Amino acid sequence: MGDHDTWYTVLMPEFWARLEHGPLKEQLGREWEWMFFSDTHFSLVHVAGALITCLFLVFAASRYRASIEDQTKGVVPPRRWTLAAMVNGFVEAVFNMATDIMGEDQARKFLPLLGTLALFIFCCNIQALIPGFLPATDTLKTNLGLAAMAFVIYNVVGIRAQGLAYFAHFLGPSFSFSANGPKAPWLFWLMLPVELASHIGRPISLSLRLMGNMVADHKVVGIMLTLVPLFVPVPFLLLGVLVCIVQTVVFTMLTMIYIAMAAEHAEGH
Repeated sequence: MGDHDTWYTVLMPEFWARLEHGPLKEQLGREWEWMFFSDTHFSLVHVAGALITCLFLVFAASRYRASIEDQTKGVVPPRRWTLAAMVNGFVEAVFNMATDIMGEDQARKFLPLLGTLALFIFCCNIQALIPGFLPATDTLKTNLGLAAMAFVIYNVVGIRAQGLAYFAHFLGPSFSFSANGPKAPWLFWLMLPVELASHIGRPISLSLRLMGNMVADHKVVGIMLTLVPLFVPVPFLLLGVLVCIVQTVVFTMLTMIYIAMAAEHAEGH
């Protein structure tokens, strides 16, 4: 298989050829070049990877729901380490991390978002370790979409929690030059561009960090499987699992921090 080949491109070559060389390429493909943005191979395999992840998560959620609708109502843990138990442990870990960062009330409120985000990223990442699959998170398209969603959500949360006072964060602290003088953000001319650059850089750093680590991990594992397919790739696969977990934690944790910072009422503004 080549760098852009997967089981679904190999098993259905004619379908993928029509899909990737048809009208979609003319509408979504990129032919321009600028700086490090060179002409790239147009592919939709990341879309297939995201769809596979969504289908798996729907199945996992159905199994988990069935496990809490039995006679025990989910009070008694299952005796076997089933898919439902794995989902329960994963989401519980996300909730515990969110509680430490955001507080229990905020953690309960945003658990559906944060739990789904963590599950989606992890299941996409783990596809990099399965021969014949490509993770949806090794492309900037998927990651930038996730990061943009986090960017919009934490800003909306800040506006809903603080109203127009939320934008005072961008102007810096308010202070007075005298004891009885009016308080004003006198350093707004300095703080405003800094804060804007900081907020714009958040989705960019989130997406580039995730993409860079997943591309590197996928390349290393693929090279080792090609050179020495027996035994030698095992340590790299274990390291790849660690990379998948760490990158899921980093993306989800930073999203929690951004939401918590936007929702809190800072003093001095």
